[in-house]
Amino acid sequence: MVRNVSPLAQRRRLAQELRKLRGRRGISLEDVARELECDSSWLSRVERAERGIRPKDVKSLLDLYKVVDEARREELLELSRRAGTRDWWHRFRKGLKPKFEVYLGLEADASTIRSYQTQVVPGILQTSQYAWAVIEATDVEGVVDADEMIKVKMARQEMLTRDQHPVQLFVVLDEAVLHRRVGSADTMKGQIEHLLEMGRLPNVVIQVLPFTTGAHAAMAGAFNVLEFPESADLGVVYLEQATSGLVLQSEREIRRYALMWGNIAGKALSPQESAALITARSHGAS
Repeated sequence: MVRNVSPLAQRRRLAQELRKLRGRRGISLEDVARELECDSSWLSRVERAERGIRPKDVKSLLDLYKVVDEARREELLELSRRAGTRDWWHRFRKGLKPKFEVYLGLEADASTIRSYQTQVVPGILQTSQYAWAVIEATDVEGVVDADEMIKVKMARQEMLTRDQHPVQLFVVLDEAVLHRRVGSADTMKGQIEHLLEMGRLPNVVIQVLPFTTGAHAAMAGAFNVLEFPESADLGVVYLEQATSGLVLQSEREIRRYALMWGNIAGKALSPQESAALITARSHGAS
C-alpha cells in the first residue's frame, strides 16, 4: 500500500527504492546507461529525486534489475504515476519562493517536524492576522500576493488536526518570538492564545528557549528537521532564507541538526513551563 500523499514525497520514495535495487544488483550508473542507452547523469538525478521518471522508464529499470514480483513492480509503477501528479499548492507556485514548493511537498508527507524559530511563530502555527502582518513587514518589494500566501499557510495547518496520521510537531521558540510584536496588540494577543490552544493538541509540543539559557548550539539560526513514515534515512533539513530556501539531505548535515535540536530542546523550558510563560505573555500582549 502506498501511504505517501505528496507527489514529491513519492518521487523521493521511488528514487530511494530504485537506488537500492541498483545497488543490490551491483550495477553502476554507467552500466545502466549502456544497457538502456540513456544518460547516466539523468539516472543520477532520478536517484536523487531531482527529477521525475516515466512509468515506462521505471519498467525498463525493473526489468534490468530483474524485479519479477508483480506486486512489487506494481507498487513502484504506482509510485511513478502518482509522483507525476500535481500538489494542491501548484496553482500558488508563482508566488512561492524558490525551494519552498519543495518544502511544502516534503512537509505534506512528514510524520514528524521539529522546528526551531528565532524571530517569528512558525507558519504552521500562525493565525491569519499574524501571517498577514509578517508578509506586510517582509515583502519589501511589494510582490507577494498576501491573500494567496495566507491560504497556503492555513491549508498547511490541517496536517495538525486531520483524522488520519496527523503530523507530530515539536517546536522550540526563542523567547524573543513572544516579545517581538508582530501586527497590532490584538493580533499578537490572538497569536499567543492560538499557540496555547495548539499546544494542547496531543501531537503538538511547544517549548520556549528562555533568554536565561545564554549561548546554545543553534545560535546560527532557525531550522526545520523533517522525518518521514517510510524510512528514517529520508529525513531532511530545511533552512528558510529571505529569497529562497535550502534543503539539506546528507546524513552528516541531518545528524548535525539532530544534535543541535537535542541541545536546544534539552535547554528549553518544559511544555508546561513554556505554556505558563506563553500565558503570561498573553496578558502582557493585551
